[in-house]
Amino acid sequence: MANRQKQRGQSRPQEAAPGQEKAAGYQLKERLNDDLLGKLKQMEREIKEARQREAELEKERLRREREERERSKSFAELLEEYDQKGIGKYS
Repeated sequence: MANRQKQRGQSRPQEAAPGQEKAAGYQLKERLNDDLLGKLKQMEREIKEARQREAELEKERLRREREERERSKSFAELLEEYDQKGIGKYS
């Protein structure tokens, strides 16, 4: 019986240690969650910035294409467009 009491006495402090580990585990878990949340938010900002840059580049590309089409128009096409807008002298 004395051996059993010693064993029981030894097991109780060990039981207290896992409780402390659980508390420490929660803190670690919270820190990891905060770290992961921070990383996710950073990635979200980076993705948003990348999309904005892509949108700006696309707008610039379209503007350049419009300018190029305008420069490459023939005189007849320009005259026809001018008349269609109703800006012509005799419209």
